[in-house]
Amino acid sequence: MVTSTYQDPFPGWIEGARTIDALIAAYDEQAFPCFLGDRSNIIDVIPADIVINAAMVAIAVHWNEEVQVIYHVSSSLQNPLSLYSFEDACWDYFSINPRMLENGKALPNRRPYLFKNFSFFRLCLLLVYKIPLEMLHIISLLLCGLFSRHYNKLNRRFNFLMLLVNLYAPYAFFNGRFDDTNLMRLRSEANMDTGDDSIFNMDPSRVDWHSYLVEVHIPAILKYTRKEKAGG
Repeated sequence: MVTSTYQDPFPGWIEGARTIDALIAAYDEQAFPCFLGDRSNIIDVIPADIVINAAMVAIAVHWNEEVQVIYHVSSSLQNPLSLYSFEDACWDYFSINPRMLENGKALPNRRPYLFKNFSFFRLCLLLVYKIPLEMLHIISLLLCGLFSRHYNKLNRRFNFLMLLVNLYAPYAFFNGRFDDTNLMRLRSEANMDTGDDSIFNMDPSRVDWHSYLVEVHIPAILKYTRKEKAGG
């Protein structure tokens, strides 16, 4: 999953929220009290500028060759980021920078409960959220829409949660790693030519994930999503 830039053209450059960014936006609104996943699982994320640098170096190395080489520009082998570390970074950021409500109070920061079993997760959604939600809908209809505004708000949040579940359920328990051996060879070739790979950084092991997420990526995503909601 490609995330905002690590360094170039500046830290946090991004044009659109995608992949794990939807989870960050949902965390900002405390929109998912529970979710699917195993905190020990690895999520493979890579900053956009590392991907672009790797593509540029690959073009320079192979421009006059009739070869096909597959490069995995990834982090899961050299610098794995666990779901726990990702969640921990979100927790730390929103503990320091809580979302402020319209009444001026801070939105409480809570960790979502993660289900390791999809069947239990669906049962929880049904019993704790869906059935009470439909009961509220029926009561509101009987009382001429007295609770319709509250119901619509809760229903939107429930539908958003289900959207996230449908998007991420196939990846929630993915245990694969992406082999970046070819990328390491490419870095070695580039280093032999220039003696320095700092100009075109494509080394995922340099990324301090906690620092990058808390200081760069999460603020960038919130700035973008809040701007989109404001209509600008």
